Amino acid sequence: MYKILVFSDTHHKTDLCEKLLARSTDVNMVLHAGDCVKDALEMSYVFSDFDFKIVRGNNDYMSDEKDEIIFDVCEKKIFLTHGHEYAVKYGYSYIARRAKNLGADIAVFGHTHEAYMGKKDGVYLLNPGSAGFCAHPGYGVITIENNILNASLHEF
Repeated sequence: MYKILVFSDTHHKTDLCEKLLARSTDVNMVLHAGDCVKDALEMSYVFSDFDFKIVRGNNDYMSDEKDEIIFDVCEKKIFLTHGHEYAVKYGYSYIARRAKNLGADIAVFGHTHEAYMGKKDGVYLLNPGSAGFCAHPGYGVITIENNILNASLHEF
C-alpha cells in the first residue's frame, strides 16, 4: 500500500504535523497545499525520508514553488494546488473542471481552512482543512492499493 499524508494552511504552526510525521513509519509521501511553503520546506528537511510535494498558496507570494503540480503515483494522477485561483471558497466547479481536464483522479487543495472530501464530475476532491490555523486542525490521508485510490479526513 502507498500512503500519502496531506497538509495545508499550516501558517507557521507545524507542531501537530511534526508529531504525526515522527510517528508515521508507513508513509511514502507528504503533500502540502500551500500557506505556508516555508513550513513545508522546513519539515521536508527534518523528515527527509518522505517525498514532499509542495505548492504555494495565496500567502506564499515570495515563494518560488509552483501554483499547481500534477504527478503520477501508482498509476493514479494527483492534482495539487492551493485552490484560491479556483474560487474554492465559493464552490468546487472550477477546481473539478481543471482536474478533469488534466485527467486527474484526485484534486488536493486547501485555502478554505475547512475540511472537505467529495466527488464532482468524476474527480475526487480532498481539502484537509487547516493543519494549524483553525479550531479543529486536521489532515488528509490518501492510500493507493491494488490500483484503488481511497482518501480520508482526520483531526489531530
